[in-house]
Amino acid sequence: HIGIVALEPDTGKVVTMASFDKSGSELNPCLSDQYPAASLFKIVSAVAAAEKMGYRAGTQLTYNGYAHTLYKKQLKETTNKYTNKISFQNAFAKSVNPIFGKIGTLYLKEEALIKYAEIMGFNRQLPFELPLPPSNFQTTAKPYRWAELASGFNRETTISPLHAAVIAGAVLNDGQLIEPTVIATVRNEEQRLIYDSRPRVWAQAMAPDTLDTLARLMETTIRSGTGRKIFRSQRRDKVLSRLAIGGKTGSIYNRAHDARFDWFAGYAREKGGRASLAIAVVVAHEEFIGRRAGEYARIAFRHYFEDHFAKQERETAGEKKAAS
Repeated sequence: HIGIVALEPDTGKVVTMASFDKSGSELNPCLSDQYPAASLFKIVSAVAAAEKMGYRAGTQLTYNGYAHTLYKKQLKETTNKYTNKISFQNAFAKSVNPIFGKIGTLYLKEEALIKYAEIMGFNRQLPFELPLPPSNFQTTAKPYRWAELASGFNRETTISPLHAAVIAGAVLNDGQLIEPTVIATVRNEEQRLIYDSRPRVWAQAMAPDTLDTLARLMETTIRSGTGRKIFRSQRRDKVLSRLAIGGKTGSIYNRAHDARFDWFAGYAREKGGRASLAIAVVVAHEEFIGRRAGEYARIAFRHYFEDHFAKQERETAGEKKAAS
């Protein structure tokens, strides 16, 4: 499977929605809720930690053991010579499971996890012109389960690429989830306008002062975290170097262990300008890992903004010519 959704964060306009399903199913991967959210859910947990616990990008945290495991013994506040120290932004950028597991089991717990998942749109019907099942989040009263959920270390929390793109776009839109749309206008047989799409706020996903923290977390992911290799040429690229890019990666096998779901959800915004794009990509790899989700996002960012900058240059040249 592959599903790619890109949209304008401020208007909700879907710029592209492309997908492929090898199984031949009529299900559109861009709109399917069958994909485990994996570490994308750390976006929700990060917002909850910022607002409920006052975490900021530089908040110092600790964990024991490996960064990508999640054992029960790692969920205790233990400090010894083996304890690792890490900032909140680096824990997010490097997707450190024990940190987010402790956030879930020790601090957020069941009530806050449900609250922030639903604020972000899980278990709710996201308005759209095509059938779109709600993304799924379910919890229990077991503390270890809270750790699994907060870190994305489970297969039961699922999300559609369209919903993931809407969440990513909220970082650039004052924390608001904007209703996505593919229909711009509707006219009758006489060409009279009977519908004109306008941006509609679906939900306020985060407080304004949380935005800076989340943006720093997501942009650190690109500079020095799990997205670093994919975007390592950003500074040298004539298009990407003009953008501020943030994102979150995630990956997890399905239950049969014959497909590995690979995620990227993020955004790019023009430095010193107003243009922006939010994107979500999911790829289900089989035996061999092919092109990663983040690579598709990088290609899409470059293509979209190359066209945008070229248009700007043409308009500037036209204005200069007219003035002369």
